[in-house]
Amino acid sequence: DKVTGGKLTAKAIIGEWNYSSPAVKLSSDDELSELAAAAATSTIQAKMVPYYEKVGIKAGMCKFVINEDGTFTSTFGSKTYSGTYTFDAKTNGLTLKYGSDYMDMGKMGTVPAFAYLNGDKLQIVFSMDKLLTVITTLGSNVSSLASVTQLLQNYKELKIGFEFSK
Repeated sequence: DKVTGGKLTAKAIIGEWNYSSPAVKLSSDDELSELAAAAATSTIQAKMVPYYEKVGIKAGMCKFVINEDGTFTSTFGSKTYSGTYTFDAKTNGLTLKYGSDYMDMGKMGTVPAFAYLNGDKLQIVFSMDKLLTVITTLGSNVSSLASVTQLLQNYKELKIGFEFSK
């Protein structure tokens, strides 16, 4: 993505994607921290699975269809929602706008997200920067969180969401 300025992602996200697991993206300006993030994300993802499953987000039950015409459909369990999207290749920003005819999702209006390719997987993640600030602030006052806090202070962004495969 860095080489193509996100243009590859813009084309590659088109299609039908089936939910496979939670997604976590930690980013930093430091290459060593980026390598550590790759190792930490799989552990974090595994810990998130039971929480996702409690609300019905599990493999085989959710999918996301992204169309070339700027429309999308998302299915969670037996509910299917549709709307429009825009993708900014430079920032990987994916803006989702659910239709107002879906009262529960339509109330959310425009949902800012990010789309990344991770090998042959699509990650749709949402910024958790405020959560990152809370964790690092609390961690500085709670000794049992000291190691987590120290790790997270190396990152400028925390994003959590969904990983899909075709």
